[in-house]
Amino acid sequence: MPKKMNPLLSLATSVVLDYLAGQKTKAASPIPELADLPCVREICAKAGSVTVIIGRRDLGKSVCGYRLAEILGRPVYAISPEQHPPVQVREITLPELSSSPPPWATLFLDDLPVYMSSRDYGDELIQQVERLVPVVRHKRKLHLIFATQLTSFIDKYALDADLVILKAPSVLYADIERPFVKKLHDQASEYWRGKSEYWLKRHCYVISHSFQGLARINLPWLGKEKMYPPSH
Repeated sequence: MPKKMNPLLSLATSVVLDYLAGQKTKAASPIPELADLPCVREICAKAGSVTVIIGRRDLGKSVCGYRLAEILGRPVYAISPEQHPPVQVREITLPELSSSPPPWATLFLDDLPVYMSSRDYGDELIQQVERLVPVVRHKRKLHLIFATQLTSFIDKYALDADLVILKAPSVLYADIERPFVKKLHDQASEYWRGKSEYWLKRHCYVISHSFQGLARINLPWLGKEKMYPPSH
């Protein structure tokens, strides 16, 4: 008749096996890609939505925005004071917002909030963008994407978003960031610590009403060869 295992030895063995199983499960669960997130699939099914992408300069906010636009699967229009959008994207100006883009499109406002606070854009144009946000979901049927380095100039309606996507924050803007956004960044800071620039460009932290966690960003079809060196 086999001897009974010592209870302490049995407990220790169980703990070790549970740990190893957990490590195996963890290793077998890669970070999901943006398109695979349930919260992203949810906004694809909506008539309109608002997404805010927040993070410091040169960390791939534009890549993230165009990847999301690709996932949403509608004609893409963009306003970008710093750079022209890819050739496949229709570039529009702020005065055109009253008539363009048409319903059932995606509008990408790339780093516009910072410029909205400068003398280059008058108060009337700022109000035009702010009026756009509350009606995009139902009346205009647009998917609206904001990409910004800081949120202190963004209208409050934009921050009641369907998705908030965080990239590593700018330390230069830490003191003027909206308090609750800084709190979210602090919450996600463990993911940025010790990571390479390339890793940071290709990952983001997503917050929605139904999901919160890390996601990968695949390169969008919009100008892949220009976004990162071929070695990557």
